[in-house]
Amino acid sequence: MALALIHARAGDRPRAREEMTRAREVAGRLGEDRNDFNLEFGPTNVEIQAVSIAVELGDAGEAIEVGTELDTSALSLERRARLKMDLGRAYAQRRQVGKALGSLLATEELSPDLVRTHVAARDTIRELLLLAGRAAPPELKELADRACARP
Repeated sequence: MALALIHARAGDRPRAREEMTRAREVAGRLGEDRNDFNLEFGPTNVEIQAVSIAVELGDAGEAIEVGTELDTSALSLERRARLKMDLGRAYAQRRQVGKALGSLLATEELSPDLVRTHVAARDTIRELLLLAGRAAPPELKELADRACARP
């Protein structure tokens, strides 16, 4: 899955998709979500990674479609928070400020440090502030202050 993300960040869509197909095959053989040695892996975690990759590739619709269908209740807070953050990024790509903000606030609720320290989360908050302009909701401004993410 790491290779898929590397290829996605490099803009190499075919190779990112190829690596995701491999990860899905392995997760399918495993057949369940597991956390052996504190290394979460399984079908759900692979789909969380697929959401990240879709966001990196600019495929917001795909990210939202896959991410909103996942049941992550059995996974760690970190994995659930990562999904919420990536959904926030996807909604921001679609310029859906309210939904993006809701996802980022849910991320903060699960993992405050993720919102405050992850570059992508902070960049998304800045982008949302710029998109909303003077109409930025107070919750977004407060989130930006907590995350030190003012433009």
